Amino acid sequence: MDITTIITQLTDENLLPPAIWKPKALTGGTMSKVFFLHHDNEADYILKFNQTNVTKSEADFLSTYHGISILPDLVAVDSSHRYMVYTYIPGSIVKSLDGGKKELLQTLVDDLINQYHPVSTFEGWGWQDSPASSWEQFLTKEVEAAQEFLVPFLKKEGLHITAPWVIDQNRNSFQKKPYLIHGDCGFHNFIVHEKKLAGVIDPTPILGYPHYDLIYAFFSSPNDLMKDTLGSAFKGLSAELPEEKQLYKEILIGLYLRLAICVKHHPEDFPVYLEAWNYWNRIADSRQFSNDSIV
Repeated sequence: MDITTIITQLTDENLLPPAIWKPKALTGGTMSKVFFLHHDNEADYILKFNQTNVTKSEADFLSTYHGISILPDLVAVDSSHRYMVYTYIPGSIVKSLDGGKKELLQTLVDDLINQYHPVSTFEGWGWQDSPASSWEQFLTKEVEAAQEFLVPFLKKEGLHITAPWVIDQNRNSFQKKPYLIHGDCGFHNFIVHEKKLAGVIDPTPILGYPHYDLIYAFFSSPNDLMKDTLGSAFKGLSAELPEEKQLYKEILIGLYLRLAICVKHHPEDFPVYLEAWNYWNRIADSRQFSNDSIV
C-alpha cells in the first residue's frame, strides 16, 4: 500500500481532513520510515511505518497517555500495525545543549513522567513486547547486553570498569506494579521550541518505574552531569523512589548503559561519560545523596 492510498483511505474515514497532502520523507530510525504530511491550510501529521510489534507498542503508549500536551496525539493505526499516524509537534530535535538542562528535565518530570500511572493488568517488567519476570531481571539483562560492547572496548583502551548490578531485594515497601513508561526518553527524542521542551516522540515502551525515564534522560546528554541537576529533577517526581542504595545502583546502571551507547554510536562523548562514571561512583561511595538530601 503506497502513501497516496493510505492518505485517501484515512481521508475517506474522516481521520484526516480532505486536502491535497504533500508527503515528505524524513530521516527515521534504523527500521522505521517516516513521512511528514503537510498542507498549507491544515494541521501537519506524521506517517510512520515500522515493524508491527514496534508500531503496536508505540500506538498503545500514545493511546494510554492521550491528552498529555508534550506527546503527539494518535490519529490512526493500521489494523495490522504496519503504520500509524500522529500529530506533528512543531520544533526541532535537540542537537546540542548549552545550559538549560535543569529546566528541561523539570518540564519533562512535570509534563510527562508525573503523568505516568501503573498498568491495569500485570504483564511483567521491561520491554513491553518481551517482558522479564522482574525489574531486577530486566536491568540485569540490560547490563549484560551493555557489557558485550563495553568490555572489548575497555580492554583495547586499557581501562577497567566494574559493571553495576541491581540489588535483588524484597520490595515490600515499594510499588510492586509497573508503570507504562516511554523507554527511550532521551534528548534525541526531545522536540524543543523557543528553547523549551515542546514534545517527546518515538517511545519504545517499558513496563517499569518512572525514575528510569528520568535517569535515562539525564544521562542521554553529555552536558551538565552534575548531582545538583539530577537531584533537582528527582525532587519533582511524584512517584515513589526505591530505597537509597537501590537508587544509587540504578543511577550507575543508567550511566553504564550510556557508556555502551557511546561506544556504539557516540565515541566522541566517551571521555565525558568516563569522567562522569568516576564522579558518580565517588558520590555513591560517599553517600552524598543522603548527606545533601538530594531526594
